[in-house]
Amino acid sequence: MKNTRDVERLISSNFKSNSELKAPFVLDFNEIKRKDIFDLKLHDLKENCSKIIDIFDEMLLELMFVKNPKLKNYSDKIEENYKNFKTEYFGGLDDNYVGTWVYFSDGLLIHILSENDLYELRTSRNIGLFTPYEQQEFSKMKVAIGGLSVGGACALSLAMEGVKDFILVDFDRLATSNLNRISAGLSSVGEYKTDIISKKIWDIDPYTKILTDNRGFVEETYDIVFDPNNLPDVFIEAMDSLPAKENSRELCRNYKIPLIWMIDMGDGVVQLGVERYDLDPQYRPFHGSLEKKRILLDRELNYVEACFSIFNNEHLPFRMADSFLKACTNEGAGVSQIAGTINIAAGAIAKIAREIKLGTTLNNESFINVMEKIDPNYISKKQIDQEKTLEFMKKLGLVKG
Repeated sequence: MKNTRDVERLISSNFKSNSELKAPFVLDFNEIKRKDIFDLKLHDLKENCSKIIDIFDEMLLELMFVKNPKLKNYSDKIEENYKNFKTEYFGGLDDNYVGTWVYFSDGLLIHILSENDLYELRTSRNIGLFTPYEQQEFSKMKVAIGGLSVGGACALSLAMEGVKDFILVDFDRLATSNLNRISAGLSSVGEYKTDIISKKIWDIDPYTKILTDNRGFVEETYDIVFDPNNLPDVFIEAMDSLPAKENSRELCRNYKIPLIWMIDMGDGVVQLGVERYDLDPQYRPFHGSLEKKRILLDRELNYVEACFSIFNNEHLPFRMADSFLKACTNEGAGVSQIAGTINIAAGAIAKIAREIKLGTTLNNESFINVMEKIDPNYISKKQIDQEKTLEFMKKLGLVKG
């Protein structure tokens, strides 16, 4: 019997992707040097584009204030100060030759700051929460992500925070029912999730390196995600497939790559896992939970049993347990997830990834429950809910008693 997720994959495979995405093309005078060649290339781009946006001046004005914040005190001299800053910045060149012209695959041509100046400007309001050294370290990170529902939100959070190098794998295309949790619109239905997330990242920073594969995390893509000559600093595992989950851990073990995972366990409840194969290659996958359950039952687990063994039942809300089982047995529309919880998870995962880059010692497992500190009746409600979840697990035969 196919479960809801299998059927979703089958339906998805019948869609045609709405676009063949290519990385933005960057035209930079500093690389070409010759004005005649640059002018021809820019003319061709303008002739073939569908829309031109020139925000260079607006960005440069912002950059002036980032580099010289005290100039904000002289509002009566903004025009004069900007004229002087711009003259020095241009170094005698005309407007077209300063900054870069970026051509996107949808036909948009945009005039923006050069790579380093854009990065300084767009991350300037991180500084204070990040030190300049930390921001520089994040700019060097390479992050691999398998699964782009929760994983896509993680990618966008990390991109906005300053990560500039991604490997993204997911076989899936956007379905209309995904719109309750994935930041996309109806015009994107049928597109590969890899394309949707890549476009969003490139719209934030077109200089970002993104390697994608829409075959998903399968044997044919292992060498792409774990290229021995170009390994990621961290792997974020956000996949549905149990074989993909287990195989990604073995590869992280082989290459000593830290792995982060999360489960959005309902409304405002998140389970977070950190598996530091870089520090301990003998670390047990899923903190040993699958292995312990297999030993307890003295047999292999089916998909539902495996998932419930990975979930920490002390924190698993009954509604999530019940809806997950219904989705897996074709009694529900699909696995229940909501945008707010996914974004909580994405922020937490981005923080964990950054702390790994900085060498911080981290716990292997943690939980977020939004209501824990805000609901005065949280403890009594949780106790009642835990009892319902425990009875649910007993009926599945996953808990003895």
